[in-house]
Amino acid sequence: MGAFELAIATGADAHACELPRFMRAFFARRCGTTHLNLLFERAVPAAERLGDPVQLAEAHSDLGFARYNAGRMAEAAAAYEAAAPLVAQAGDLRSQADLLMRRGYLSWEDGRGDPPLTLFGQARELYERAGCAEGAAHATAYEAWAMLQLGHREEAARRAREVLAVAHDDPAWPAGLTALITLGMALADERPDEAAEHLRRALDLARGDGHRHNEAWCLNCLGVALRRMGRHEEALASHRQAFALLDELFEEQWKVHFLDGYGETCRQAGLPGEALRLHRQALDLAARMGHRHKEALAHEGLAAVLADSDPAAAAEHRAAGEAIRQDLELGA
Repeated sequence: MGAFELAIATGADAHACELPRFMRAFFARRCGTTHLNLLFERAVPAAERLGDPVQLAEAHSDLGFARYNAGRMAEAAAAYEAAAPLVAQAGDLRSQADLLMRRGYLSWEDGRGDPPLTLFGQARELYERAGCAEGAAHATAYEAWAMLQLGHREEAARRAREVLAVAHDDPAWPAGLTALITLGMALADERPDEAAEHLRRALDLARGDGHRHNEAWCLNCLGVALRRMGRHEEALASHRQAFALLDELFEEQWKVHFLDGYGETCRQAGLPGEALRLHRQALDLAARMGHRHKEALAHEGLAAVLADSDPAAAAEHRAAGEAIRQDLELGA
């Protein structure tokens, strides 16, 4: 941080642009998203002063990704919009693919723009044209994850196995982590032992890498898978560990990714009061963040919890969830 502050103070704009990218991995693993947003906010004016469209494109894209991770979806979208013409002007295929990937993550969250599966596929094609095998594998891993969310488990598992077959040197390779999680979730019903093995391997990788957000993601997915296997007490313990990590990181906005799964585990474990609290928390958080997909899931979760005790309220939540899904389909 001292070097970054010195670069800002002395007008060393090139260093002010580059240093946040070098520090991103450390802050992502140890400090949460607040520092990253502060760094990239200050990198954009430095890139503007440089007058280099490539630096400015990367600065806007990086700021958008920081905003996305902080749950600031509208600001992330605005930053990506600013980056898009600059990336196109630079003509670098890999940079274009990187931006498509980031837009894909955002599209899944806020329901705007092209479907994430489309964006991830376009990114994969650009990575392939650029001769970037690891980038193509990363895009394929997220295609598999998107397919899993759409219910295409067999195809998701097939693509995840493709990714895991790609040679690489990094033991904490992000594409491999995503593929292991996807494969574990895809197999949880039919092949529970193999599924648990993949998910625990992913958890070991995340812990070994020191990336606590990824560790929380792995723990939450393991909780969902264990619940689907009927192992409710183990599932609850895994969810609780995930939320304890997010509390340590002060990452309230990240909980929106996990609350629906945790709430459903509580419902099936015979804890309706806790399930109701979690789904209400998810609804409030998703509405504040503009996360339409998670807002629909929260309504559906509330409908399931209230189905027996308050059928009228359950029907209202079910209708609200259906309305959001229809809006998302029209927007696509």
